[in-house]
Amino acid sequence: MKLLALLLLVVATYGVSAQCSAPTGLSTLNITATTGTASWEPVSGATSYNVDYKLASSPDWITIANGTTSLVWTIGGMDPTTSYDWRVRANCTSGSSSYTQAQFTTGAIGSCSVPGGLYASNIASSTATLNWSSVSGAFAYTVEYKPVSSGTWITATSGTYGLSVNLYSLSANTTYDWRVYSNCSLTEGSNYSNGQFTTSGSTPPPPSSACPGPYDVSTNGTISGAAAISVNTDVKGTIAPKYDIDYYKFTISSYGTINVWLTTLPGNYDLAVFNSSGAQIGLSKNKGTRNETVSLSVGAGIYYAKVYPAGAANSATSCYTLKVQTITATRVITTATPVTATAAKENVNPNFAINLFPNPAGDQLNVWVEGVQKKTAIKVYNLMGKLVMQQESGNTLTQLNISKLSSGFYLVKVNDGKEIRTAKFIRQ
Repeated sequence: MKLLALLLLVVATYGVSAQCSAPTGLSTLNITATTGTASWEPVSGATSYNVDYKLASSPDWITIANGTTSLVWTIGGMDPTTSYDWRVRANCTSGSSSYTQAQFTTGAIGSCSVPGGLYASNIASSTATLNWSSVSGAFAYTVEYKPVSSGTWITATSGTYGLSVNLYSLSANTTYDWRVYSNCSLTEGSNYSNGQFTTSGSTPPPPSSACPGPYDVSTNGTISGAAAISVNTDVKGTIAPKYDIDYYKFTISSYGTINVWLTTLPGNYDLAVFNSSGAQIGLSKNKGTRNETVSLSVGAGIYYAKVYPAGAANSATSCYTLKVQTITATRVITTATPVTATAAKENVNPNFAINLFPNPAGDQLNVWVEGVQKKTAIKVYNLMGKLVMQQESGNTLTQLNISKLSSGFYLVKVNDGKEIRTAKFIRQ
C-alpha cells in the first residue's frame, strides 16, 4: 500500500508523458494527373510531422517532409492514372508515433497535342528564332533542326517551358528543317510538328572570324589567364601545338539557361564549363569531330569555358568555334513544397535546385545541385517507380554512370535531408 501511494504521489506531482498518437483524418485533395495534396488532422502534443510517399506497387518509401509543422503537403512529379500510397507520423517530445497510411490514384491526362503556329523569325545569315504556340497540359517542349541535306537532327533544346528558341552558327543561304514536340507527362509526348526556313546570304565577317581569333591568346592556357569573351558571339581558336588548352571567361548578367557550343571541330576536342570558384559544372565529351554542347541553368556571375583535346588531337590551321548562347527558359524541375505560408518559411530553401544534362543522355548523366551545403542523396527511378540507382554526393556536380540503364524515361530525386527536388531525363 505504501508503494502504491508513492506512485500515485509521483503521478500527481510530475504527471505522466502522454504517448504520441498517430495522425487521423487523412485525405488527399486537389488530385490532378501529376499532383495531389496530402492532409491530416493535428495531433495533440505533436511538434512536427514526417510525410513519405511511394508507388502503390513499390516497397520503397520516399521522404518528402521531414519535421514539417504543416498539416498539408503537396506531392508532385507523379504519373497519370497511377496509384500512390502516402503516410504520415507525428513527432512529439516523448517520441514519434506510428505511421498512418492512405492511398489515392492520379487522374488521367488528355492526349498530348501537337504544337501549332510554327514560324521562324529574325532570320539572318547565321541565326534564326524558332517559334510555336503553347499546348494545353504540356510541361516542356523539345526542338530539333538540321540542314535539309543532312540526315542527322541537332537538338536545340530538350526541355524548355518557353515558346521560342534561338539558333546560332547556321550556314548562309541554307535551307533548314526544324521540328518541335510537346511533353505532357513523364510517359506522354506528342508527334512532331515540322517547319522549314532558309538563311539569308552571307555578310562580311567581323574581325573576330579570323583563325585564330583575337581571344585565343598566349595566356589562356590557365583559368587565371582566360580571355574575356562576349556571349552570343562566335569565338575562333586553335588547339596547337599538341596538348594545348584554351580557357575563356564569360559573364552572365541574370539567372537563366545557357548553352555552351563547341562546333567546327577539326579534331576530337572536348568542352568543360566551370563556375567562378573553379568547380566544374558541365562537361561534354563526344567522340571524333561531333559537336560538343553543355546546357546549364546558371545564376548571375562569372563562368569559364575550357576547350581541350582528347589525346594528341590538334590543328594549327583549322579553328574550332566556341559560342555561349543565352536562352530564356525555366529549369525543368518538379518540387514538392508545403502549401502554407508558415511551413514555406520554415522548410523551403528557395536556392535548392537541380539541373540534369545532357538530356537526352547517353552513358553519363550530370546532376548539378545548387543551394545546398551538405551531402545529398541522389536516387533514380524507372517508370514503374522502382529504384534503379542511388548515390550520395557532397559536390555541386555529380556524374552518374547510366550505361547499364535501358532506353526510356527516368525520374531523379535529390534529397538534402529536409526537402526533395525532382527532374526527368531520357536515357537514349
